Amino acid sequence: MKYQNALRAYQQAEQNFLVDGADPHRLVQILFDELLVMLDRTGLAMEAGDLALRSTASSKALSIIYVLSSSLDFEKGGEIAVSLAQVYDWARRKLIAAARENAPDELVEVRKTIAEIAEAWTVIGAAKAA
Repeated sequence: MKYQNALRAYQQAEQNFLVDGADPHRLVQILFDELLVMLDRTGLAMEAGDLALRSTASSKALSIIYVLSSSLDFEKGGEIAVSLAQVYDWARRKLIAAARENAPDELVEVRKTIAEIAEAWTVIGAAKAA
């Protein structure tokens, strides 16, 4: 138990380090990275039959999807923001259905779509930095 507490403390310290001083673009990138990890954990937990981990990981993934969705700027983003909102809503519904049905295969498409968006976000950040 002490090991798990120490591990959680180190993970929290790492997250704090990543977030402190990050610009808004980097913060969204961190959210994408964490979302992909949580989707992977949800799928692995489903395959292993670990209900507690499935619940924790899927809840975190849903929270991240909510944050990404609520951070969209529809005035500046226009059609892209609308499209992303639709994708996030779809991902949320698919994740909930997959968790309810314990269907890890249903997460593959969600993960692929989010990974593509995350990659595009990384490319945009690299272009802005250049």
